[in-house]
Amino acid sequence: MKKLPLIMMGLLILSFMPYVESASVGKASIDQIMLGLGESVTFGDYKIQFADVDQAWSQALIKVYAKDGSVVASKVLPTGYSLPVPDNQNTLFSVRLSWILASNQKILISLGSDLELVEGDVQINKNNAYSLPYKFNDVVIPAIKVKVTNTYENKADVQITLPYETVTATIFEGDYYAVPYKLTTDFQYSPYLYLYLKNATTSYAVFDVYLPKYPTTVFQLSGGGTGGTTPTEPIVEPTKLVYNTLPELYKGEELLIHVNGTKYKLLLGKVEGKIISEDLVEYSAYFTLFRGDGSNEPLETFKVSAGGSYLVKGIPIRVKIPVGGINLDYNKTKLELYVPEDVEVEFPKREANLMINFRINSDKILINEDLVVMVDVENRGRGAAIAANVELKFPESGFKPYSGTWSVDVIDPFKKLPTIIYILRATEIGTYEIGPVNVSYYNPNDELTDSPSSMSSNQLKVTVYAIPKLSVMGEAFNGTWSTYVHTQEKTAKLKFTISAEGKDPKYEFIKNATLQLIIPDTLDGETKLYVGDIKAGETKTLESDESDYAILKASNSIISAKLVYQDPVGNWHEENFENLVVVNSLPPAVEIKEVKVYPEPEELPSYVNTTLANLDNESKVELAEALKNISVSYLPPETGVNWWPIIAILFILVSAVLGYNYVGLKAKYDKALKELGRKKRRPGGLPKKEEPQVLKVEETETTETKEEQQL
Repeated sequence: MKKLPLIMMGLLILSFMPYVESASVGKASIDQIMLGLGESVTFGDYKIQFADVDQAWSQALIKVYAKDGSVVASKVLPTGYSLPVPDNQNTLFSVRLSWILASNQKILISLGSDLELVEGDVQINKNNAYSLPYKFNDVVIPAIKVKVTNTYENKADVQITLPYETVTATIFEGDYYAVPYKLTTDFQYSPYLYLYLKNATTSYAVFDVYLPKYPTTVFQLSGGGTGGTTPTEPIVEPTKLVYNTLPELYKGEELLIHVNGTKYKLLLGKVEGKIISEDLVEYSAYFTLFRGDGSNEPLETFKVSAGGSYLVKGIPIRVKIPVGGINLDYNKTKLELYVPEDVEVEFPKREANLMINFRINSDKILINEDLVVMVDVENRGRGAAIAANVELKFPESGFKPYSGTWSVDVIDPFKKLPTIIYILRATEIGTYEIGPVNVSYYNPNDELTDSPSSMSSNQLKVTVYAIPKLSVMGEAFNGTWSTYVHTQEKTAKLKFTISAEGKDPKYEFIKNATLQLIIPDTLDGETKLYVGDIKAGETKTLESDESDYAILKASNSIISAKLVYQDPVGNWHEENFENLVVVNSLPPAVEIKEVKVYPEPEELPSYVNTTLANLDNESKVELAEALKNISVSYLPPETGVNWWPIIAILFILVSAVLGYNYVGLKAKYDKALKELGRKKRRPGGLPKKEEPQVLKVEETETTETKEEQQL
């Protein structure tokens, strides 16, 4: 002890920072190794010794020796600190000072080694086995065999053969199974074998296999050490398993135990003062035993590793934690409690705590659309909810009738039901309340009443909108407004009227609307007219804010439009309106008609005479008689003069003149024929000048001859 100050001063600098262990899938450990001052424990090729302690028994000097007796690691450790062996860079295992028992002048240490991958993607077919290698990290390991007895789509049944026993387990895909290795009667290396199931099919399973980085199974206490707590054995060994209806115990929960008229309380957790401190750690858990008389003075605090057990001092109770039984996420552990036949155990009363949450896909929907209601029910309590009924209250109107109650046999602690979905079809516009959601259930721990407990959620509001019936009318101006105009102007005025037809403007409207005109290239002007919001029963008239529309060329211009708008819930729509207005800028068509033109009165006699002269004799007579019948009624009455003899004389004179002319013309005609007969045709060349003169004579004679024939 005299050398302790020098030793402490030399090593104190290294004792201020805790050892931070490397990340891995987990750690294997040997726990609750009790050493007195100077005592040691052999672990593989190393010996760990409790070498010294300070006067206050607050720190302990731990030395680690190699096989040859040399010191490979040495450190002064406060409670909860660790010493890496052999060093930080190449740590095989670590020595952790778990507790200093000043009253007993002893310490509790634990040895821990990170789990490392032995072999990955090990495929084991159904009914086949895999044997671990002979050595791992240069350490001889025991013969262990893993056999796959059955496989499924997502799990596998395995049989693990150890040198001293065979264990069976079912491992689910994505989960693991940890197997401890018994070193002595009181100590085990846990977990020693760690199997992770990566993939499972109906014919094979694929595993990752892990062992401790330092997988030695050589373990021996020396120097008179007890190797842990050696309790006073009870008179009767506990053999009855009583803690089977509630196989899990949560942090802070107590079991009330009646032993020969005395009450005890077994608490999951380690109590320091009035605070439950360290309770669940990886692969181990702390328990505290109290008297049940109301005093808070602990009788004993002990630690149980997963896969191990502990016999409580003084009372016949054995506490066991199965392999893989500790759940750090929920601060709970599976527990097996063994007591004698005459010992009674009261289990903790647990209440369900249901959290109800329901939501809708949107608080604004359109009529004839579906409202999706999603209900989540989660039990956040430690007790189960039995025979639970989940019921959603629906509006009495506005939606297609739908009702439904979901029944669940049990909602386990910390379990969440799959989302319950209701689909409602909106049939009427308006604002409606959805919910609440009521959940009724029975508490299995409540023995006083058979009436169900009930929990309820809040209500949600949903508004159902509709799009009013929309219409668009277009007009052009040409003195008056019309859907069709004809104009010869260089510009044209246009206007458009948008109407919305519906029942309730509060729920039926459109917003952010624009009217996009579709005009031909014969017109030029504004094509996008802002409409804005229109409610049911409202009408808006729009005109171009810029100017009239320019007519670029004559055409029959047809104007259509597209109305772009948002519905009440924000969705965009497009609606086309064809042939709204026509602007005809083509010039009038020119029609050619035959119009009879009559001579003036003074020209009528000459016109009649010419007309009669050009008719044949029969037609002349008919026309002359018709003219006579018309003109005779306009002549003055006769004065006694007989005109017929005069007319006859005139007729004879006219006939004589015509006859003379005929004879003369006939003679000229015959003479011309003779002259033509004596002329010989010459090939080529131009005709002589006389020939046109002869031709003129012939034409004249021919004309005259024709006149003679007519006469």
